[in-house]
Amino acid sequence: MLKHLFKLIWKKKKSNFLMMLEIFVSFLILFAVWSLSVYNYRNYAQPSGLDSENVWAVFLNFNTDKDSLKIIYKDLVRQKLKSHPEVEAFSFSSSNLPYSFSSMNNGFTYKKKDISSQVMEVDPDYTKVLKLSLAEGRWFTEADKAAKIKPLIITRHLKEALFGNENALGKITGEKDDRKQVIGIVECFKYGNDFQKPENCAFTPSGDWQTDLLIRVKPGTSIDSEAKIAKEISQLGKDWSLEIQHLDKMKATKNRIVWVPILILLIVCGFLIFNVALGLFGVLFQTISHRKQEIGVRRAIGATKSHILWQFIGETLVIATFGLTLGIFFAMQFPLLNVFDVDKSTYLLGILFAVITVYLLVITCALFPSRQASQIYPAVALHEE
Repeated sequence: MLKHLFKLIWKKKKSNFLMMLEIFVSFLILFAVWSLSVYNYRNYAQPSGLDSENVWAVFLNFNTDKDSLKIIYKDLVRQKLKSHPEVEAFSFSSSNLPYSFSSMNNGFTYKKKDISSQVMEVDPDYTKVLKLSLAEGRWFTEADKAAKIKPLIITRHLKEALFGNENALGKITGEKDDRKQVIGIVECFKYGNDFQKPENCAFTPSGDWQTDLLIRVKPGTSIDSEAKIAKEISQLGKDWSLEIQHLDKMKATKNRIVWVPILILLIVCGFLIFNVALGLFGVLFQTISHRKQEIGVRRAIGATKSHILWQFIGETLVIATFGLTLGIFFAMQFPLLNVFDVDKSTYLLGILFAVITVYLLVITCALFPSRQASQIYPAVALHEE
């Protein structure tokens, strides 16, 4: 049977080549979409490590460059926030707040390794604000700010990049005046968006220049309370400027930057695949109209409806397999060459899902025309010829 199918395909090699080309292109498009989807889903499925609900991001400008004044102003803000029962916890932070568009990177060295990482300078109550949990060690306290060697909290990803399988607690990075000692490890911390892959991040005690704030408020805190707190803080000093944003809305904005292009890509891919499906339908219907005599002869010598049905479906699947074989060859170069530094299993799953999708598409497109072919009666087919 298979040998017969190959002969039939070879006799119509020109039209079948176009079908193979369509399937080849469709596979590459589906491979790209599935790989991107698997990559982002895997990242999304991983825990974020922080809680952004009921957290405000306060961008505060004291309109002064003097660190001595900033220290006084920050103490005034702390006292004011402590007087509000709606405020559960707060922490001054460097400008690279979670889900913001700001970034601050630094290099960490250990045994000739130099690893770049996002660095956030925060207060000791930072864990209470974002409800961070430590996998190992402890968080720093106010007393740690006076330590000769600056304390350092790192994520698991940075720990593995910098120390490998070694125990990171107590390790010292840097040299001379820039030495830092690891006192704690956070399992994960997605500061960019929910689709962010595990990245290097570190936390150190804040200094005098940080003026941005993260404030955790009680659930159900009204917008009137927000306006009242903002007004009272801005009135503490002359010409202070203040802006409050909700951290969960900031996260939603950063998430949209990721999923909106993916959604557009899916729509474009769906449109292309729909056109390919229409092309397959057209080719198969045309094939049936030109092969009625062959179908009539086969029915006359004893072929059943199911034999005709599976003959046409089989031909289409063989053609699809040729196109997929070529597509898989090109797709396999991505995991072999480690393109985009993505885990190999992501590409392999992309290939698998793309193959399944193409076969389902081909079977769906071939089923109705093949069923139409199986309904042709021998006498009618031979009479028309």
